[in-house]
Amino acid sequence: MAVALALATALLFVVSLLLWPAQAASDISDVAQGVAALTASGAAARHVRRCTDRRTRITWIFMAAACLSWALGETYWCWVTLRSDVVPFPSLADVGFLGFSVLMAVGLLVHPARGGRILFLQRVFDGLLAAGSIGLVSWLTTLGAIAGAEDDSVGLQRLLLLAYPSIDVSLVVLAVLLLIRTGGNRPALYLVSAGVLALAVSDSAFAYLAAMGFYDGGLTDLGWIGGFLLVALAGTCPEPPQPSPSVRAADAAGVTVPSSVLPYVPVVVALSVVAGVTLLDRPLTKAETMAACGVVLCLLARQYLAVRDNVHLVRQLAARDQELRRQAFFDSLTGLANRSLFRDRLEHVLELHSRDCRPVAVLFLDLDDFKAVNDTRGHAVGDDLLVRVAERITGAVRTGDTVARLGGDEFAVLLEDAGDPMHTAARIREALRRPFSLAGAEHTIEASVGVAALTADEAPVTADALLARSDAAMYAAKRAGKAGLAADYATVSGAVVQSG
Repeated sequence: MAVALALATALLFVVSLLLWPAQAASDISDVAQGVAALTASGAAARHVRRCTDRRTRITWIFMAAACLSWALGETYWCWVTLRSDVVPFPSLADVGFLGFSVLMAVGLLVHPARGGRILFLQRVFDGLLAAGSIGLVSWLTTLGAIAGAEDDSVGLQRLLLLAYPSIDVSLVVLAVLLLIRTGGNRPALYLVSAGVLALAVSDSAFAYLAAMGFYDGGLTDLGWIGGFLLVALAGTCPEPPQPSPSVRAADAAGVTVPSSVLPYVPVVVALSVVAGVTLLDRPLTKAETMAACGVVLCLLARQYLAVRDNVHLVRQLAARDQELRRQAFFDSLTGLANRSLFRDRLEHVLELHSRDCRPVAVLFLDLDDFKAVNDTRGHAVGDDLLVRVAERITGAVRTGDTVARLGGDEFAVLLEDAGDPMHTAARIREALRRPFSLAGAEHTIEASVGVAALTADEAPVTADALLARSDAAMYAAKRAGKAGLAADYATVSGAVVQSG
């Protein structure tokens, strides 16, 4: 319904410009503006019911009230123009028009910036960039001419002619900042921002032509009609669903395309206008030159912040990648390698054995009666014991050897280019024999150790096969008596068991 009414209003305006006399076309334009504003108010009010977020509802309520304020002002304007050929300026209509600006500004300010966790300084420079750029464009195209115009307008008239473009600059800045802070796929906000921009263009054109004494309606009014029709179309857009955690994280990081591009659009427009004014042999004043330089400095400062944020993000990603790697390949309790990392390194060492005939050995350790520690002393003491055991095993082997916790109370040691693995196993057992101080009391724990080794001249085997042999040797040590040591060599038939 709103779309059809919007199209009909725009068509009526165009036809009136082409077919009717100037005065009749002006009256039709005034009516079309009021209808467009009223349509936008109704569409925004209907959109309120689609909003699930409280602050978003408040935004659209203020937008509906803003458009209604303009419609009331335009209604008064139409009533005055139909009764008299002389239209007072300013009038009560201006109260409605200014009310639109105030209410729309509040609506843009209260809209929630989902995923807009940008650094405070970056937001400040975004605001300065938008305000400086849009303000400079407005001054060079409209405000400067109005301020320097020699006409009969005095007092409140001149103030209003300057106020309309100035307030519109603020609205456009707020709309740009809102798009920067929200980003993402939100067509309603883009339509509202486009509508605000269209209204600002018509306000500026009206102020300029009125100051010069040339305003007579016509195409100048098209921006008002089109702006409200765009707001009406925005009101028909469905409210986007709540973003997923991954989308919120991406928005928070500031990686959306609108967030990265929008701050520079006003700057490009401002510098283009400055270049155009200079090419037309209109020298810039000292204040205008300083304003243009200020925009460039803000741009450089914003770029510096963006680079700093990118460096910070890269560091965060590197730290996260390191943490994920630690979680994937290291035991969370002891900090030792886990089964996945141990297997990966074992496969690599077996490849070296197959290629370069390097000896390799695996020690498989299982703590004796560890369950009793958990049952009698508690799991916290049991975890503390596992950490202490890991420290002693690590201290008993060489720096290049790999110590892993395979799960529970099972540990493994990978020996590369080792001499006699039985000597290393003996050192580990000796290190574990010293009592552990746990929760204010001493406790002793021993381990059954199984050894599986490949000498330089033996045929290669798989990682699973070597682990299985060391596991079998460990169980052979347990069957022979706890705190035992057993070896399973490929060149030896059966297990060689050495007890306690």
